Amino acid sequence: MFINYLVTALRAFKQQKQHFLLNIIGLSVGLAAAILVAMFAFNEASYDEQQPNADRVYRVYQYFPSLGMGAPVVNKDVIASFKDMAEIEDILSLDLVPPGSEFVRDGVGYKLENVLAARSNVTDFINIDIAAGDLAKVLTTPNMIALSEQYAIRIFGSTAIIGETLIQGNKRWQVGAVFADLPDNTHFFFQALIKEPPANSNFQNNNGYTYIRVTPGADAGKLAKAIEQRYREVVYKDSDYDSAQLTLNPLTALHLTASSNFEMKMNGSLSTLRICIGLSILLVLLAAFNFINMSIAQSAKRAKEVGVRKALGASKSQIVCQFLVESLLITIIAALIACMLVELVTPAFNQLVDRQLALNYSSALGAAIAVVTLLVGLLAGIYPAMFMSAFSAKRVLSGDIQRGRTAIAVRKSLLVLQSALSVALIIAALLLQQQLAHLQSLPVGYAKEGKLMISDIDAGDIFYNQNNVLLDRINAIDGVKQASVIDISLTGAYNSSRTFTADNGQFTKQTLPFIGVGNDAVSALDLSLVAGRDFSAKMGADWFNKVSDTQATASAILTESLAKQAGYATAEDAIGSIWRTDTGYGQKLTITVVGVVKDIKVGSVKDTQPSTIFICGYTSSWVGRIIVNLDLTQLPHVKSQLANILAETLDIYDPKIEMMADNYRALYRNDERATEFVTLFSGLAVFLACVGTFGLASFSVLRRQKEVAVRKVLGASRISIMNLLAKEFLLLVVVSVAIAYPLTYWLVGDWLANFNERVDQAIWVYLIAALSVAAITWLTVASLAFKAASTRPSLTLRYE
Repeated sequence: MFINYLVTALRAFKQQKQHFLLNIIGLSVGLAAAILVAMFAFNEASYDEQQPNADRVYRVYQYFPSLGMGAPVVNKDVIASFKDMAEIEDILSLDLVPPGSEFVRDGVGYKLENVLAARSNVTDFINIDIAAGDLAKVLTTPNMIALSEQYAIRIFGSTAIIGETLIQGNKRWQVGAVFADLPDNTHFFFQALIKEPPANSNFQNNNGYTYIRVTPGADAGKLAKAIEQRYREVVYKDSDYDSAQLTLNPLTALHLTASSNFEMKMNGSLSTLRICIGLSILLVLLAAFNFINMSIAQSAKRAKEVGVRKALGASKSQIVCQFLVESLLITIIAALIACMLVELVTPAFNQLVDRQLALNYSSALGAAIAVVTLLVGLLAGIYPAMFMSAFSAKRVLSGDIQRGRTAIAVRKSLLVLQSALSVALIIAALLLQQQLAHLQSLPVGYAKEGKLMISDIDAGDIFYNQNNVLLDRINAIDGVKQASVIDISLTGAYNSSRTFTADNGQFTKQTLPFIGVGNDAVSALDLSLVAGRDFSAKMGADWFNKVSDTQATASAILTESLAKQAGYATAEDAIGSIWRTDTGYGQKLTITVVGVVKDIKVGSVKDTQPSTIFICGYTSSWVGRIIVNLDLTQLPHVKSQLANILAETLDIYDPKIEMMADNYRALYRNDERATEFVTLFSGLAVFLACVGTFGLASFSVLRRQKEVAVRKVLGASRISIMNLLAKEFLLLVVVSVAIAYPLTYWLVGDWLANFNERVDQAIWVYLIAALSVAAITWLTVASLAFKAASTRPSLTLRYE
């Protein structure tokens, strides 16, 4: 019997080539898109699942409400002392190692990214495969280092390098182990490990990532509160940071939920993943709707076949089985084609999502594809099968193939839903693109274009020592307009904060983030000066000056909002005022305000933007940066000369030189990815909606072909007939617009609410979406109507 069903199905495909091809195209495109997103989703959800006891490991996160910022770093020495708490099973600290000079071998310098210090229990928290050597020995022996395979091969050309030596300034490191490169699906990222340094008594120094493995059944929420209270008592007892909040974030959720600028590498986005999954489900549903519509549209052509089968004794269940076999066969063929499409487009998709994905057919994803294929075949085929098996043999063979209002309502409802989804996705795509463009064009208070940033320079080389020779050489390069120094990445986050008091009596012990900069910072960064002047090398008192072990002086520039917050009526009133703070090491710092600039936005505009203060020549950061304002036409020449100067003056042979504008755009990579997904999937949704419209329109034209012939005999023009047939579909589009508008307005508005700066939902966007879907629908229907209107009436009416 099954062989008979199969042969009949193949014969039906051959006789109805257009119907078969349209179903295959619609289903294969929808399934291919769903498979690609499933690959992405499976990968994103797998992050850090491979780590030991991953379900019981949490990372400590510290947030400062007064600064509107936080970071996954704490004082690891303090947290390590909490191991006596009953709910804590073990603690791992990954220390941030202050950058030194580059690692040198045979006179060639190499920059190692993310060198971390750890104890030997690191392997109890992170799955690390040792390729050579003894990692435990490295983590208990001074001046030994473990390298990743990637960097071992890059530096030595081999992984058999145990006992080899690297030179870093005056220090010699012996390679004691080589470990396999960490997999992509982990938030951990480091190229080298060294022994943990001795404990530091400066408890306010946030010096490492800290992970806690809790006992089975422990309440992480209650533990977090207990740790926070104890941490405050030790670290912030006599400090204005007593509002610091500590939370425990699950290890397996970090990749999708952590959004700090201090992550080891760029994380994913839970909202982007949800958007992708939702859109892929919609595409599969649209493909299934198309299948139903196309099958019902072809029912008129197969009605007599069903009638003959019933007249010859076929039961209803046999008719249902026949059409279900056809449905399953179509979906299986479509799934095979979809897998081929996936293999073809995976490289391009990997570039879009910035991952290295591959379709593994023997994995859980492969099994899921098989199950979904069967479900789509059964669920999408069941209604057409039941619909056609219910035909009355007597009515069909007598020429009556009408099935009543229920079937028509189902088909029209599916088309309304398809059109509504198309309208909604077009609106979302346009608004997401507008929001992304708006974010990237917002004024941030400094110029992003035409600026190079040289990162990861030891702060001691450019702060505390004005190093005029270095900056003078950089400024002498052809194409360089101006260079200065800064201790943060303006496209990143604040690194330091202090408690400030102004001499006007209205601003007392307020915690503020500060930015350490060099001379000519205003002009080098293109800040907007409101009052006062820029820092200048001609003014010797501007640069940070250590008067004694207990006293220091410097000049500062306030932002406009800070001047108002401090109680100054005008920006000019702030000029010359005296502010006081400390350097964090028992040294009082007296600051003279010499200027006021317009507010700047550090990092993403989505982040809270606190007021800030620029201090000349002072930083508490380990690293500094050089900002180079240049002529972009001479970019290659400038970068080459910068590399030479850094090698000659600072022994930096592998400098990290980036365009500030590129770094700013990278801030919104997850938002850009979400926009790209919505744009891509909206295009696919419109395409599938066209296929569905084509299916329903073909049924409508077939049902009304004699009416068309009569109208043409009576003198109706082709365009009037086309409009007549398209009218009912355009009415369905109007209904779909009425459904899509309020739902889209609410969903997009909820997404836009995540941004401090956002675009308005302009009415023209909604109109464009509606008109686009209406135009596409009219063209789809009109193409079929034109064919019917062009047929000679005699060919249609002669069978009557």
